[in-house]
Amino acid sequence: MTGFAVEPVFTTTQAIWFAVLLTFGVTVQLIFSPKRRALMGGLKFATASVVVSVPAAAGITLVRGAYRLGYLEEGRGFLEANLRSVVWMSGAILAGQAAVRFLPPMAWLSRDLRDAGRSVWNARLGRWMGRAR
Repeated sequence: MTGFAVEPVFTTTQAIWFAVLLTFGVTVQLIFSPKRRALMGGLKFATASVVVSVPAAAGITLVRGAYRLGYLEEGRGFLEANLRSVVWMSGAILAGQAAVRFLPPMAWLSRDLRDAGRSVWNARLGRWMGRAR
């Protein structure tokens, strides 16, 4: 009980919540981003949205939940288990986002999604500022 590392405890409930959270997030993006979806195509937009959303959803539901349960089973207090699991969650999200941003297959999708959003906002701001009619 003296070390920082602990054996994480993964449960089926965490996997279910991960799937629910990811599905909800991608569905909301598909519904409320018709211009980006039109620029990229429906399937490519959905795939890019999933790739970009996975690190945060996995870090919150899978990694944090598993380490929190591991610390609780080890006998640590509620507050200590939650605070220690936040460190693991932050590291997992940071590593996942770095992978999505810099590793080639995922980097191409995230770049295309970012470029589509940028072009939508450039057009929108141009209309608001009166540059394009």
